[in-house]
Amino acid sequence: MTSTITTHQAKTSRRGAGPARDSETAPVGTAGPDSTARSGSAPRLGLLRATSRTGSAPTRPPSVFPTGRDRTAHSAARVACIGADGPLAAQIRDHVSAAGAQLAPESDLSGCALLVVAASALPLTAPLPPRTPVLIVTAQEEVASSTWSAALALGALAVLRLPAESEQLLSLLADLTRPRSRALMLGVVAGCGGAGASSFAARLAGAARRHGTVTLVDADPRGGGLDLLVEAPDGEGATWAEIETLGPEDGAALRENLPVIDEVRLLGAGDGPGAQDVMLPRALSALAALDGTVVVDLAPELVPSAHEHLDALLLVSRADDHAVRAAARRLRDWALPVGLAHLVVRRRGPLDARDVAEDLALPLAASFRDFSPAVVPLLDVRRRGADRAARELLDALAEEIPA
Repeated sequence: MTSTITTHQAKTSRRGAGPARDSETAPVGTAGPDSTARSGSAPRLGLLRATSRTGSAPTRPPSVFPTGRDRTAHSAARVACIGADGPLAAQIRDHVSAAGAQLAPESDLSGCALLVVAASALPLTAPLPPRTPVLIVTAQEEVASSTWSAALALGALAVLRLPAESEQLLSLLADLTRPRSRALMLGVVAGCGGAGASSFAARLAGAARRHGTVTLVDADPRGGGLDLLVEAPDGEGATWAEIETLGPEDGAALRENLPVIDEVRLLGAGDGPGAQDVMLPRALSALAALDGTVVVDLAPELVPSAHEHLDALLLVSRADDHAVRAAARRLRDWALPVGLAHLVVRRRGPLDARDVAEDLALPLAASFRDFSPAVVPLLDVRRRGADRAARELLDALAEEIPA
């Protein structure tokens, strides 16, 4: 603990100094195994142009980098109708079309902005996608008590009678399917101890400054603290201890009250308690409703609480057998959705980055040479190494997903 404090004090005088000298690192290699071949799912976002470590073009396809949900709805929102038939189904179809939305098949509920469920189909036997709004509709003039009970169990927003409450249905459809921007949510987690995940998360946040507002979230309560890592001023802004009553509509207020370090807002712990599995999803949900980029430095034990809110999870690993084995165990424990996890390799070890990706069955998002411990993320921005890897990764995302 003493050495950490001493290092922080020694670095404090450097903030505000001139640009750091260029590092001696080599260009970042971004080639990796094709995730589509392993997962069987269609690629949702193209990543960087692949180059090998020697600069020659690889023969394999480039990696893909997915997003869990569109940050901005550029096409018609999808609405699924469950259990309706006959005149009721026709009325729902007409309302969805009038709201400018697209009716999705009942067999494919993925990516739907709203689910409209016929009361006659209740209670449902199959689970619905999490965090997707639900409306219950009925052609009956009187709503049965069993329908109200089932609607309450589903967390439905409303129970509507058609055609009597046609205007209310149209209003809700228009409101719930209108285009909304949302933050790009990127999680960063270590595959093993000493992988450099916190440092890469800070560099990723620094690279995102060119693309808009950035929030860096310290969600590693057992770590040394991102505030020390990036040399944040002491005692400024909100911390985890002060946001216990945070609600889903409080994202803007939360972000405005966070300390700003080199144009990056930081949600950290300071000297207080860090992120917990109950509080973390609330904070991520509130921040996701905003614009910009949110980078989350995750503790391994908090990945299950956070992954539903992420567009991608970047697993940072060293390039040695011990690190690969540790990362494989963590991946098994997390049981992540297909396509969410991508690999970032810190080339510290005897293995090639592409071999690490193959062993872990993950697409390779980026790799970089080891960095000097004297380099301060956000303050010391280098042209190569981890900073270059982060810049190229964020540039690719900005091109593929317009803000």
